[in-house]
Amino acid sequence: MEKALALLSLPRTVGLSPEDNEPILAGVGRFGPYVKHGKVYASLEEGDDVLTVGLNRAMHLIADKIANPKKGRRFGADPGKALGDHPDKGGPIVVKNGRYGPYVSHNGVNATLTGDKTPETVTLDEAIVLLDARAAMMGNSPKGRRAAGRKTAKAAAGASEAKPDNRAKKPPAKAKKPAAGGAAAKPKRVRAPKATAAE
Repeated sequence: MEKALALLSLPRTVGLSPEDNEPILAGVGRFGPYVKHGKVYASLEEGDDVLTVGLNRAMHLIADKIANPKKGRRFGADPGKALGDHPDKGGPIVVKNGRYGPYVSHNGVNATLTGDKTPETVTLDEAIVLLDARAAMMGNSPKGRRAAGRKTAKAAAGASEAKPDNRAKKPPAKAKKPAAGGAAAKPKRVRAPKATAAE
């Protein structure tokens, strides 16, 4: 509870910069934990704790960021920290700080940390339980549900093409009768008989 309250109180003031007497802050943002001085943000590195990072360390990170503005992963994905290999499936299990909070990742399957688990405290066994539950929910593949949906759609399309059309054809339309009171049909002209020679 104490740690949760401390995280909710972020960002915190680490101290005042001796250069301009402006505050140096520590907090957790979109790309993970950071320290900030003015408009300069510097990501914390592995081993740094946003709740306990000191003024000297914060100033060192900020100075390094100013000297190397392209260094760090401010605009990239968090590479994460390896917890170990999956005992059954093989491959490394990594814990990362993501946009929506910390999570563990293995072979394309991501599982959000639950309860009071953090990237610093989660164990390999706990990560395996979370990942296996997530993989089972997704059909053992991050693309399982989408692939199954495509197969079902293709099967339905094939069945509709093979199915014969048993619907009876409509009879041709009958000629319309003239409306009542309409113009009467013209009478046929009768030719007079030709006169014979005797006449």
